[in-house]
Amino acid sequence: MKISLVTPMVIADFIDSESTISAASHYTGPSLGILSLVSVLTNHGITPSLQDIDQFFLDAVSDHKQTSEGDLFSYVRERVVSQRHDIVGFGSICSSYPLTLRLAREVKRQYPDTIIVFGGPQASVVDVETLEHFPFVDFVVRGEAEESLPQLLDALSRSNSSQQTLNVPGVTFRYGEQVRRAPNASVVRDLDSLPLPAYELDPYIKQRKSIHLEIGRGCPFACTFCSTNDFFRRNFRLKSTEKMINEMTYLRSTYGVSFFNFVHDMYTVNRRKVVEFCEALIDTDESFSWGCSARTDCVDDELISLMARAGCKGIFFGIESGSPRMQKIINKKLDLPEARRRIAYANDHKVATSVALIMGFPEEMREDLRGTVEFFLNATRYDYAEPQLSLLAPLAKTPIERIYQEELVFDNLFSNISHQGYRQDQEDLTLIRDYPVVFPNFYGVPTQHIERAYFKEVHDFVFGVTLWFRWLPLGLMQDSGNFLNVCDLWLSWRDDFCRTAFEKDGAPYYARSEFRDDFIKFTEEEYIPRVAKFPELMQVLVRVEDGAWNGNLETTDQGCVHGPENISGPSYPYRLPLLKELELGWDFGELVKCLRNGSELSNVSRRPVSVVVRRVGQKEVDVRQLPPLLASLLALCDGKKTVEDIAELLAARNFGPEGISPVKACFFGLKTLADDGLIGLSPSAREAALPTVEEACDGS
Repeated sequence: MKISLVTPMVIADFIDSESTISAASHYTGPSLGILSLVSVLTNHGITPSLQDIDQFFLDAVSDHKQTSEGDLFSYVRERVVSQRHDIVGFGSICSSYPLTLRLAREVKRQYPDTIIVFGGPQASVVDVETLEHFPFVDFVVRGEAEESLPQLLDALSRSNSSQQTLNVPGVTFRYGEQVRRAPNASVVRDLDSLPLPAYELDPYIKQRKSIHLEIGRGCPFACTFCSTNDFFRRNFRLKSTEKMINEMTYLRSTYGVSFFNFVHDMYTVNRRKVVEFCEALIDTDESFSWGCSARTDCVDDELISLMARAGCKGIFFGIESGSPRMQKIINKKLDLPEARRRIAYANDHKVATSVALIMGFPEEMREDLRGTVEFFLNATRYDYAEPQLSLLAPLAKTPIERIYQEELVFDNLFSNISHQGYRQDQEDLTLIRDYPVVFPNFYGVPTQHIERAYFKEVHDFVFGVTLWFRWLPLGLMQDSGNFLNVCDLWLSWRDDFCRTAFEKDGAPYYARSEFRDDFIKFTEEEYIPRVAKFPELMQVLVRVEDGAWNGNLETTDQGCVHGPENISGPSYPYRLPLLKELELGWDFGELVKCLRNGSELSNVSRRPVSVVVRRVGQKEVDVRQLPPLLASLLALCDGKKTVEDIAELLAARNFGPEGISPVKACFFGLKTLADDGLIGLSPSAREAALPTVEEACDGS
């Protein structure tokens, strides 16, 4: 038999190709579940081909420089149906299930005798509904398929296949006019017995910065919004420490992979096993980097410290709600102060944390929403925390979906948990509207106390302010005492003053520079004069945050020799591109310290300081407050004076710390500026002159 396995699409489809390709830079390769099945089938003497929908999609974006859904679907469809197979197996996830079904329909239309088999999380939970509404799907293999899929393929190869398939556990099929479900297949008890996924089928694996590596399955918890416990039936398992380390060692030596994303929804449930793994990894003297998922009540400070020493660079924490009341209602039951402490402790150890939160629960009240929004903003205090915020999606067969399945609303307020980028095409939307029992994740759960549209407004606003600004959102939250009030004031102002920009076609408003400029204007013209308790400090934040985006900043950096090792008398120091200096009347360092630890803004001192604002990415800004010596030195780095010239000038004015010669102070200061990435050094004088020495000295 000629068999092909098709991955589900997991890459988000954004409106413009640049955003799509940028987001896909973190793509870690084809679906791990599909690669695992390829290896299992190969061990059974079957060699399936692999069709990676994500790679087809990226090819389409690169080839056409656009992502109009019609072109995308046509491009991918042609790739999928380009060859005939006896059996085509489709993996599935909720966000791209409409696309998967449409592709399967095209395969059946082109090759009517081809057997279509579905599997994966989404097909497993809507197996009966899928077969009832989509006759081109022949079988659904539910749950873990490493044992049941080979049995199904063996049954289909026999002369009496229709009878043989009745005896395959974990399979949903048609029997005459009826849809039947065989008893559940057993979960894979011994994960060590599974072969390594077929990573060799990923043609780009040696170019990837990281890959996924499954280390276990199952979650023992029962949160009301989560579908994981249904797929793995709450059966918690881990691979052995020896197996994990052997696989990591092999993958690094074979493909040069430097980072492993551990696939397990709740790795740290068994603390003893995590300690065993970390200690064994440390003892190997191998340097591995990895990330995992955990609950904040299933780690402690000692464990985080050990994980960090063993190479853990990131932890995904599903917090879900910043409201103690909602924690109980959704059966998450986290201690929120403890959760905050775990995030802070991980930050102290430079372990990055993804802090995931959800809004839009049916019972959620304004104070609950405020708690979630402010938990999100509080996470931004930490340099190594990355908060995430999503609208609730009623995932199929979860407790929430079962309760509200007759009341789901289709209002186009899609959740980013379950939505492929920012839009679906018209045929996707038709499928979603016609079959809510198959696609409940694209619907909304009715909310009792807050309109869903308001949840969406708050979600988009919080996303926007934290995308464009580092400290201003925290400042507004501390100054106002209630960030939802800031949001309401913004929404009112926005509707009056910039509705046209908001309704403009293209990338979402909050992702565009128009929002950044509008919010600066709102803060200066509306919030500060009307509401601010500390207006001067809020104005300082506005000046600093806005500093990197306005003004005549250099954008080229040619003919330079970066690095402190190149500091010598004949070289010409100059400020690096995208750099702007600001003179402030308040201690910005103290202000940031107050925002980091949540202390009173009244603790900030009024005194003149120099701040350097540097753009380090398309939407990233680095801010440094400079001591007087470094500020004066930076002002002298105009690309026209050599290191010797600057040292002589400082020596003539006897400038520098007491007891240290001006020449030594100059070289030390320039090295510090170079280490901090604020200056470069050129072998010759640069044509573009910044302020003159006299102007700079007068300014100091």
